[in-house]
Amino acid sequence: MNLRVLPFSAGAHTSPTGAFKYYVMADPYPDLVYAETPKGAVYIEEPDSERVARLYDRLWEKSLPETASVEFISALSEELP
Repeated sequence: MNLRVLPFSAGAHTSPTGAFKYYVMADPYPDLVYAETPKGAVYIEEPDSERVARLYDRLWEKSLPETASVEFISALSEELP
C-alpha cells in the first residue's frame, strides 16, 4: 500500500466524484475499476478503464512523494489539539 497526499496546491482534483480502486488483472482478465457513487457502486472494465488509468496517473504525478506525504501528515498531526 502506498500513501500519498494530493496537496491543495495541485489544483482541482481530477476525480471529483471521489475515490476509486483500479485493479490491474493478470491475463486473460481485463483491468477493472471500482468506484462508489451517490447512486451506488460502479464497475468499469477495459477499454473504458483506460481513461481511469490516465486519471490515476495524473493524480499520482500531482501528489507528494511517499516520504513527503508521511512528513506532511505527521506535521498536521502535531498541530492537532
